Amino acid sequence: MRLLNSFIEKSVALLFPNRCLNCGKITTLKYFCKDCKDAPKYITVKVCTRCGLPKKHCACKWNFYYFDEIISCFEADEATKRSFYSFKFGGNLSGGKFFSHQMAERLKLHPDYLDFGIITSVPSHKSTVIDRGYDQVKVLAKDMAKALKLNYAPLLYQPNKTPKQHESANIAERFLNVSGKYSVLKNSDIKDKTVLLVDDIKTTGATLSQCARELKLAGAERVIAVTALTVYPKQKNNEQ
Repeated sequence: MRLLNSFIEKSVALLFPNRCLNCGKITTLKYFCKDCKDAPKYITVKVCTRCGLPKKHCACKWNFYYFDEIISCFEADEATKRSFYSFKFGGNLSGGKFFSHQMAERLKLHPDYLDFGIITSVPSHKSTVIDRGYDQVKVLAKDMAKALKLNYAPLLYQPNKTPKQHESANIAERFLNVSGKYSVLKNSDIKDKTVLLVDDIKTTGATLSQCARELKLAGAERVIAVTALTVYPKQKNNEQ
């Protein structure tokens, strides 16, 4: 049996070789080649748990968020974004495994880890899913649910497609753009529960805040936002 499994693994590796998430080169390693193994930039500075930004960039003074807390793993520098985009846009699904694993491990360090009730994801519009072939945020959330031994439930949906966030001119427009964009599915059992709300990249927090608002109106006691990447204000970007 071991010989058979080994043969199968080697055959799969030949047919579908691993490609580095950062540079795209074929590699014998799982996610990154030896030259790019340090590419993802983990967040190591102390951040505000409310807005997710370093203390000197704290946005809580001028933005109100409906989520209670936000947790993120990586700073969205160019190499980290390139690595994530190979999964988000490039079809390199192994990237989903890497980022969801890091997100799950980060959550296991949370003091309320054992009290998490349910995990859900910020939904993409159905037309986006059709174009891309998959919902990258749902992929992350479902993998995290397995790692954390939690139930995943699709609690939210987009009734109507609105302009993309990067098309908004400023922060105020981003918050206005998502108003009424999301709704909670009927018969969602989240009353008095702590909901983990997963998204891929946090920029202003507008999308996550609007989704958290709907979840709380539907009965959730707490909403903890979780993202793979966070964009710091000093960076130019076009993410959500």
